[in-house]
Amino acid sequence: MEKMKTHNKKLSHQDVPGPFDIAMMLLSAFAMGIVICVFTLPLEVETRRLLMSIDTFICFVFIAHFIVSLIQSDDRKLYFKRHWIELIASIPIIEQLRLLRLLQIFRVLKMLRLAKDVFIPMLAQRIQTTMAGLLVFMVTIVASSAVAIFIIESDNPASNIKTAEDALWWGLVTISTVGYGDYYPVTTAGRLISSILIISGVSLFGVISGYIASSFSRPSAEEEKEEETDRAILKQLLIENQDLKKQMQSELSDLRKQIEKLNQKN
Repeated sequence: MEKMKTHNKKLSHQDVPGPFDIAMMLLSAFAMGIVICVFTLPLEVETRRLLMSIDTFICFVFIAHFIVSLIQSDDRKLYFKRHWIELIASIPIIEQLRLLRLLQIFRVLKMLRLAKDVFIPMLAQRIQTTMAGLLVFMVTIVASSAVAIFIIESDNPASNIKTAEDALWWGLVTISTVGYGDYYPVTTAGRLISSILIISGVSLFGVISGYIASSFSRPSAEEEKEEETDRAILKQLLIENQDLKKQMQSELSDLRKQIEKLNQKN
C-alpha cells in the first residue's frame, strides 16, 4: 500500500497534465463526437465532408501539440514512448485510428485523478490556461457554427454557402471579423448564428490582445525576483525598527523610574 502511494505521488509530479493537455482532452472528446456522427448517422456526402474537414483540422492541432510537447520534454524518448498512440490517433488519413483518441481522454482523466493535489496550483498558470481555453473555444465555436450554417443554408436556393469549404471559410472569416462578404447567410437563423460568431470573435481577439499587451507591461522574472527580495528586506527592516522602538521605550521607562527614585531620595 505504501509503495502504491509513493508511486502515485511520483507519477503525479512527473506526468501531471498541463493546461494544453486538458485542452487536447476536450478537443479529443469533441472530435470523438464528430467521428461517432460520421460512423453512425446517415449523413449526406457534403455534410460528411464538412465533419471530416473539421476533424482533419483538429488532427493538425493534435500533431502540432505533440511536436511542441516532444521538443519541450526533458526526456524525449520517454515522452514518445508514453504518447506515441496519441500521434497515431491524430493521423487524419486513416479514419479508424481516430477511435484511439479515447485512450488520450482516459489518460488525462487518470492523470487528473492522480494529480488532484496539484491541479489547483496548475491553474495558477494563467496565461497557458487562458490560451488553452481560447483554443478550445475557437475550434469548438467555429466548427459548430460551420456545421449549423451549412445545415441551415445549403438547401436554400438564394444561399451561396453550398459546400463544406464554403461553410468553413465563412466560419473563419466571420469569427475574425474580416468581413470579405463573399459568403453570407440569407436566412434569419443563419444571421443569428453569424451574430453570435461575430460577438464571440470580437471577445476572443479582445482577450488575446489584452494578454499580449499585459505580457509587455509585466515585469520579467528577474525583476519580480528583485522586487520580492526588496519587499523581504523592507519587511525585515520594519520588524527590526519595531523591536528597536520597543527596546527604546523600555529603556526610557527604566530611566524615568530611576529619576523618580533619585528625586524621592533628595
